[in-house]
Amino acid sequence: MKVHSSLICFVIFLFASCSIKGYVFDGTKLKEVQVTDMGDLYSDYIFSKTDKEELAQQIKSPSLIDQVITYSKEKNWPEAVNTLEDRLKVRATLMKYRFYKVATVGNKTILAVPAEKNRKMPPGFVPAGAMFMIFKSSAVVIK
Repeated sequence: MKVHSSLICFVIFLFASCSIKGYVFDGTKLKEVQVTDMGDLYSDYIFSKTDKEELAQQIKSPSLIDQVITYSKEKNWPEAVNTLEDRLKVRATLMKYRFYKVATVGNKTILAVPAEKNRKMPPGFVPAGAMFMIFKSSAVVIK
């Protein structure tokens, strides 16, 4: 009977770990997406008043909106990707990031690049904390 209950616990653990695969942001499980063109990245996007209003309709927490605005700037990204010159050298590696769709503002899509989902990236690529990237929406597809 002990072996049987251990097997049941193991099976439950496997199913539970499979269901945790996504990434939760602002209380919502986000969809993993793929970027098709790194050239469509807005690395220093300035959010307009209208953009911020659109964000507020999609993200409940004002502090998370502030995080998105702050940590979507290249100066706050990891060392290997915080300048255009660096990114041009490592485009193939950038495509290996695990991205999650946070919101859409106009024709732009905001993606989270969570540190915990990108730990296997090479040194200099792993975010130290929050990291967001903004792409032209046409460059983002659901995985």
